[in-house]
Amino acid sequence: MPVDNNSQLPLQDTPTFPWYTHAHPALAVSNNFSTGHLSLNQRQELWKQSVERAQQVAELVLGPIQGIPGSVHRTQVAADQVRAHIDCWTSQGQWKQQAGYHLAQHFQDPLYGKCKRQQDPYGWSTPTSACPLDDTVDPVTWCSLLDGRNVLVVGDLVQYQLHEVLLDAMRDGPTVCFGELNCKDHTLCQQPEARMRYIRNDILSTVSRINRAKGHPSVDTIEWPFITTPMMKAYSVLILNRAPVIEDDETFIQQLVETMRVIRSRTPDTLIIFRSTSIGHPFCNDAQEPLESHLKDEEIRHLPYGWSELKRRNAMARKIVEAAGGVFVDLAALTDLRPDGHMGGQDCLRYCIPGPLDAWVQVLYHVFLTLAQ
Repeated sequence: MPVDNNSQLPLQDTPTFPWYTHAHPALAVSNNFSTGHLSLNQRQELWKQSVERAQQVAELVLGPIQGIPGSVHRTQVAADQVRAHIDCWTSQGQWKQQAGYHLAQHFQDPLYGKCKRQQDPYGWSTPTSACPLDDTVDPVTWCSLLDGRNVLVVGDLVQYQLHEVLLDAMRDGPTVCFGELNCKDHTLCQQPEARMRYIRNDILSTVSRINRAKGHPSVDTIEWPFITTPMMKAYSVLILNRAPVIEDDETFIQQLVETMRVIRSRTPDTLIIFRSTSIGHPFCNDAQEPLESHLKDEEIRHLPYGWSELKRRNAMARKIVEAAGGVFVDLAALTDLRPDGHMGGQDCLRYCIPGPLDAWVQVLYHVFLTLAQ
């Protein structure tokens, strides 16, 4: 049912979050697809139904795909083992202050380097007994893993930040990128040459040309074409993300399944890596340290801007991506715990660089290692 965006919560019902240092007004729901008005049981039932529906549609449309195309793992048993190991890195870790922990130097867009909130940086630490995760990121080894394959990074503005920290990790100097819509490709590796490019397409649509809307295109949702035959042939590693909650669950399922279908029909051996979407943290200026545990659904349901739906959408995306033979990497599990790492002010979605996103690079580096072993 539609949600009244102008409704105000009674003072006693105004939500609070663990990082708040004082009371803040409730932020109005910004679209008609929030389920914050549902009971917790209703939200759980919706989760179950939507995730099952996502798996059903994906398997029907995409058919059986064995293993992980673009990796050495060609059987379903091997693929399941790899995915479980990656999930351990993201689900079993925690943020810890680490003496001598070194944050990567930021060479790219200076906007993200202006906020230096962390005096004692935190590192992402995983249990050594279950799934140890070394904090080393070796560009030479990473280049050998790419082995001349070009990387296409597609998604929203936070995905642009991922493009930034990947450049920081792989290069020793700045690159030129004019804007956050369609960045030209950059050299990641010299021998063999591998390049990376960022394209903004918030919903991973399969459009083949820009909708100029008679000179008045929407700036709310950007859909820059990326699934064209030349692009698919040029880039054999895709790092994807789909963020906005601007439609119902069924539309989300149909659109993401169609995107996976088109990719697989044109380039069956492309490596697909999908990044889960992080929540934002309202009034993040209050936050001084990482959260020790994830928000409960009673708290999540009060998040604005569609963030209240992201846990369910991520679970749905996982089913679709894995049915397509892709790798779902739950990097949101890391940054959902970092209200203190945002740029702050009016921006409680994007992160300071250096900062928490360096752990994304750490995990992705080991994902590539695992996919090659």
